[in-house]
Amino acid sequence: MTKRVAESLLLERDSELTALAAALEAVRMGSGSLVVVQGPPGVGKTRLLAAATDQAQANGLLVLAARGHELERAIALGVALDLLAPPLTAARPKERARLAAGLAAPAAPLFPGLLRQELSPAAPGSDDMLRGLCRLAVNLTGWGTEGAAVRPMLLTVDDAQWADEASLRFLAMLADRVGALPLALVVAVRDGGDGSEVSALRRLTVQPPNRLLAPAPLSAGAVERLVAGVFPAAGDDLAAAVAHASGGNPFLVGELLRSLQADGHVPPASAVAGMVPGTVLHSVLARLARLPAEAGRLATSLAVLGDRTPLRRAARHAGLGLPAAERAADVLAGAHLLRPGDPLGFLHPLIAAAVHADLPAFARARAHRRAADLLAEDGEGVEKVAGHLLVSQPEGDLAVARTLREAAGLALRRGDPAAATRLLHRALADATAGRYSGELMLELARAQMTAGDMAAHDTVTEALPLLDDAPAPVRAEALTLLARLRNSRGDFSGAAVAQDAALDLFEAGDPRSEDVLAEYLMIARFHPSLRRHAARRLAPVLREARQGRPPGRPGLLAHLTLQLALDGDPVPEVLRAASGALAHDPLVDPVGHGSLMGIVVHALVIAGELVAAEAAADAALSAARRRGDVLAYGYAGYHRALARYHQGALTAALADLEAARGPHDEGWNSAGGWIAFLLAWVHLERGEEDAAEEALHLADPHPPDGMYSPLVLDCRARLSLLRGDPAAALRAARDAGHLLERLYEIDHPGLLPWRGTAAIAAHHLGDHPAAQELAGQAVARARTVGVAQAVGAALRVAGLVARPRPDLSLLAEAAKILQGTPAALEHARALVDLGAALWRAGRGRDCGPPLRQGLALADRMHARPLAERARAELHAAGMRPRRTAVAGIDALTPAERRVALLALHGHSNGQIAQTLFISTKTVETHLARVYRKLAIVNRRQLSEAFGSPT
Repeated sequence: MTKRVAESLLLERDSELTALAAALEAVRMGSGSLVVVQGPPGVGKTRLLAAATDQAQANGLLVLAARGHELERAIALGVALDLLAPPLTAARPKERARLAAGLAAPAAPLFPGLLRQELSPAAPGSDDMLRGLCRLAVNLTGWGTEGAAVRPMLLTVDDAQWADEASLRFLAMLADRVGALPLALVVAVRDGGDGSEVSALRRLTVQPPNRLLAPAPLSAGAVERLVAGVFPAAGDDLAAAVAHASGGNPFLVGELLRSLQADGHVPPASAVAGMVPGTVLHSVLARLARLPAEAGRLATSLAVLGDRTPLRRAARHAGLGLPAAERAADVLAGAHLLRPGDPLGFLHPLIAAAVHADLPAFARARAHRRAADLLAEDGEGVEKVAGHLLVSQPEGDLAVARTLREAAGLALRRGDPAAATRLLHRALADATAGRYSGELMLELARAQMTAGDMAAHDTVTEALPLLDDAPAPVRAEALTLLARLRNSRGDFSGAAVAQDAALDLFEAGDPRSEDVLAEYLMIARFHPSLRRHAARRLAPVLREARQGRPPGRPGLLAHLTLQLALDGDPVPEVLRAASGALAHDPLVDPVGHGSLMGIVVHALVIAGELVAAEAAADAALSAARRRGDVLAYGYAGYHRALARYHQGALTAALADLEAARGPHDEGWNSAGGWIAFLLAWVHLERGEEDAAEEALHLADPHPPDGMYSPLVLDCRARLSLLRGDPAAALRAARDAGHLLERLYEIDHPGLLPWRGTAAIAAHHLGDHPAAQELAGQAVARARTVGVAQAVGAALRVAGLVARPRPDLSLLAEAAKILQGTPAALEHARALVDLGAALWRAGRGRDCGPPLRQGLALADRMHARPLAERARAELHAAGMRPRRTAVAGIDALTPAERRVALLALHGHSNGQIAQTLFISTKTVETHLARVYRKLAIVNRRQLSEAFGSPT
């Protein structure tokens, strides 16, 4: 009988077994895949996963398995940790360190006691953790890791409809990448399961490369074969009745046959003719009722406690002594209800569901409360205890509320705000009125906001009256959260009112207000309608700082640094504020992934301190790489590119922008406008007009009143100049300057030298008075702010547009000033313009040195248009300029170029493989082709070949 029933679970499953075998064979050859097994309970999904596991183990694959449990859906990343913790536990410390290195680092805090990591003051964001887990899974295969042997892997997840949402997002993220990996992912999910509406679960069923297996019910012939195996003398009528009653479901066929066999004789067809699947499961309960009472009590306790429960705990819950519980477990296993052995588990989830559903509602709730107490006594984690508390009845117990609150906090840190929301809703039912309820509601609002649920606005509004007597920091946190929510809804004035109220809670000079003010400024000062109010809030901070009393918190120091730079304060003061902001952590704000660090770098660039700006971004890149923070790495890459662009390191800037575009391409597109203008600037200097035009489209989805919008307009002005449309260039340049001043009251050439662009455009139009007026204004403004780079650039333009001929003294002064700055790109322009003007003034002897120096700089920078102009001027002057060595960069394919840029960026082969999700061998192949095309032999020569200045 047992053999026949077990056979039913794989009967008529040849096509499914063939598909699984093909997936496993493909992964052995290095091609990963996703297989989803979907169907109703009892159709044999678990058995198919077991067959895949058996075959994978026989073929030497690494096999990791996990299963969703209905009561453990509140355990954030529970299924993911069940998958990945066993191989980490089995690994030696040195191997664990390798597995958790690089992009896997954000996952390290999820494995306390197993992995150690340099942690930032706040845990990484949820998406960082998920990416870290994906990289950890990849590292377990050895793929993309230098010096590691590749071992193909099978990951199986059963009952995925009961997996927690964070784990499902991890699986979906891994499935996005699985086609390039030696990894097969096989997921079993019920039709219409409770989790079927979770978007991550839906994604899995349509994810390419995907095979969806939907095992069909057994045919009438297959059921007849199974019936004949149990009742050889039975006729066709009994087989037909069993097929009808079970619907061809393999599990229900087996249970029905067990129940019929218990009667000890061949039943008539009429005994089952009227049965339906529900009554088949009732027969399980009838079978259980015929067993000794101790067996029924143990089965009921196990149904409440869940699979994988130790026998000792189940016995305590059932009120049985250990010997009696052991006898009961043996009886239940003999009746094919439980699997033999400890820990205990039902033979099939449907059996557990039937036993659990048979409990009356209040008895079931009380049984779960008792289960929670037992788990707590045994030292199980709060998340497991909370799973039982969620289905217990509220009793006004503050201890229950505290446990649920603690579990919610853990869920939030692990990136599952939906689970945290459920836990906090239930905690509120046990909390008493007043401040404790208010703080719980505040946490609920935070979880809802993180989950993207705008009900958070109503929750925090309801919480505020309950927090009247709470400490100022708690109430300020609530008001700050309300401000964020209003801001996200477009209610900017309402956001300002809430944030003002938060700031008013603190006495003047209270250092606790500094973080609140920094967050407010991050929202308000970059939004035109709130900017003036933000300036008023920042004004006393500026006054205090200028009197030698700067703020102490790094976030507020970052905003101070930017304002000092924009106001044209002495450069040493800007540097002092920047140093304070970056002193403790180069990212300044780990929670914000380095956005405040970016403010500091922008301030340093505006002040002309390009070397200091690059050093700050360098340190941030190193910190982000250590932590595996992909978003912070992208932000730091962008800001280093900004500093490098002005220094003329155009190719290195492109490499940095590759790092910046990684997070953007994965959906973090808030930086798209900033990336657009800088990428366009770089391409224009390299003579890549079409690439510049394409880069500007990155700004298209973004609001037209962002601070980057004037910079994008300036790029369009430069592009129009190159394309011979100075009228359009003049309009765009003027619009850029006026927009920046109207929206933000900013007029600083270190941020946007729009007058220079406009003056050149007016000059080309023949409107020389307008050109000279604009150029004169540019010089005056640059001298006012006192930034040498800005002064030199403005003087260069003023010298070019002077009439009746270019002003040699202004051009010479520009070149001299710029020679003393790190602004190599602007210096090269000044040299070429000076040399060309000298030649046209009849000073052929004097034009050679600046033209040759400008050409050398432009060649080294790969600023091709500038280099070609310098070369043309030298030819016109009768000189023979040296030819640029053919580097072969234009012959690189896009894939080769990207690998080369990342290598130039300082990535190892393994890091490049991790970043691009290609194998280390593929990286090596690409680099070999790069070296051949560039006529170099190692990565140390990449800088010279790509023309990056040293």
